[in-house]
Amino acid sequence: MDYVPEPPRSDLSRPLTHPDAAQMRELADQVLAWVIDHLGSLDHQPIGASASRTEMESRLREPPPEEGQGFPQALRDFQERVAPFAFRVNHPRFLAFIPSAPSFLSVLGDMLCAGANFFAGVWLEASGPTEVEVLVLDWFKELLAYPSEARGILTGGGSEANLTALVVAREQLAVEDRSRAVLYVTEQRHWSVDRAAKIIGLRADQVRPVPTGDDFRMQHSGLRELVRRDRELDRLPWAVVANAGATNTGAVDALADLARYCHDKLLWLHVDAAYGWPAVLIPDGRRELAGIDQADSVTLDPHKWFAQTFEAGCLLVRDGPRLAATFAMRPDYMQDVTPGKDEINFADHGIALTRRFRALKIWFSIKALGLGWFRSLIERGFALAELAQRLLTEACCFEILLPRQLSIVCFRYVPRLSLSEAELNRLNLALVERLRETQRAFLSSTMLRDRVALRFCFVNWRTTAGDVEAIVGLLAELGRSLLR
Repeated sequence: MDYVPEPPRSDLSRPLTHPDAAQMRELADQVLAWVIDHLGSLDHQPIGASASRTEMESRLREPPPEEGQGFPQALRDFQERVAPFAFRVNHPRFLAFIPSAPSFLSVLGDMLCAGANFFAGVWLEASGPTEVEVLVLDWFKELLAYPSEARGILTGGGSEANLTALVVAREQLAVEDRSRAVLYVTEQRHWSVDRAAKIIGLRADQVRPVPTGDDFRMQHSGLRELVRRDRELDRLPWAVVANAGATNTGAVDALADLARYCHDKLLWLHVDAAYGWPAVLIPDGRRELAGIDQADSVTLDPHKWFAQTFEAGCLLVRDGPRLAATFAMRPDYMQDVTPGKDEINFADHGIALTRRFRALKIWFSIKALGLGWFRSLIERGFALAELAQRLLTEACCFEILLPRQLSIVCFRYVPRLSLSEAELNRLNLALVERLRETQRAFLSSTMLRDRVALRFCFVNWRTTAGDVEAIVGLLAELGRSLLR
């Protein structure tokens, strides 16, 4: 082995070269100035742009520099080579998929999180941050009328929360029974449920899609028939995943009825409410989500309709001790962090050991804005969806494929011509692409019963009635131009 001489002690007497306090303030001011200018001008920016891999390679490909190029150059490269090639998902006219439109208070909370860089995995190292996460989870439980003895954990998003829920649910199964366990999922499930099932080792034939009705809600008769048939074949019906705000349509399954059935049949009921859960803040939403408090586990995504920055997901588990029973381990190198009575290690409640202080931005923005602001956000989403539906109907060239569900409306462009379903599908796909090309708005499409549907999804506090009117008018105009 080659001898590696020790560095002189004088080389270790000072930290590595780094900006001092005054320089840090100057650099931070430049970053904050860009953020404020970006957010303050969103209404007037193009919706965003993309580029080919070849083009992005030509703009960004370089070897890692041995000597730093300096902060000004790095910031310029971000501003000129990176930022222009992304869609502004918090733009008031970005109404595709399920967007994210964080409040500035959440942005500031995330800045505090990154700056403090607290490790939020164990109580010993972060009693303050851990207690904030406990409090945020308790707030969520209260909003959902979930039992106080339930426990939860903040995650990177709904995909991680859904995976965590299925792992917890599987723990109740004996190892020898897992190969015949059956998971029942709605046809309108989020794709992360299938991926979670694959990760935990379920075969494709162990995941049973349940048909939905014309309203795209899970059919109870279909679920009952599948469960009956599987029991006759000596399979083991185990768990059901229902929607509280489907990504495609916003549909909410009949949660109260499902909860009663699952309780009677000893099935674990997981509700994927990643998008729809904040609707409980207003009376109409509470009625639509009635029964969510009876689920065995619930996924929430505050970075969707709760104005938080990426990433912020959440899982609540009704039988709280199951979380630690599933995930807690104590290797030798963690022997110092065994929690005391009433203390919590969130690293014992989920997949990740190293965890950032995600609760800070949620706690910070709720404290600063108040729940009333968030109630207004949900009311606004409902009202904008109702407005969009009315404007589309009045335009006489659109068909509502599914009336408003939460804050989503599904529709398609239908000109006064005799077109086949295939031709209508091609026309609507072309329409949504043409709309994106204008860089004035962004909608996404999906398939509903073999028909291409365009979607409005309203979760953005910036979106106004004028934005909706402009998009509907623009769609009609672009549709006519495509026909010409």
